[in-house]
Amino acid sequence: MSLPAGYYRIDPDIRALVAAMNVHGFRTYASCQGHGFPVTKLPPYIAFVCPVKKAALLEQRLRQDAESMMPRLLWGWSVGASFNSDLQLCFRLQPEGPHYWYHRYCRRSLRADFRTLVRLLNP
Repeated sequence: MSLPAGYYRIDPDIRALVAAMNVHGFRTYASCQGHGFPVTKLPPYIAFVCPVKKAALLEQRLRQDAESMMPRLLWGWSVGASFNSDLQLCFRLQPEGPHYWYHRYCRRSLRADFRTLVRLLNP
């Protein structure tokens, strides 16, 4: 997948996930791959705008994975919502916590989840 102009400013670890979200109708406007140690110090996120039903479907897929016997994601992820300064409803995809405590110290667990989230967008 080639990236549109402007993607060079997106953190490299999260770039493919941001591109996939845009392809699938989630209009992203801010993101961060996360920084610091432990990896929960400054966690990753992707902020986006989309219809509520689309955000709810993404949240449903995240919950189904988290509640499954063998989750594909190493972290619990959620979609949160808030209003921006124009009172437009916006969403934020972010990890809530790792399924195993030691992933707090392993950035590659988040990188693996970024790849899994791309696949989760294509059920």
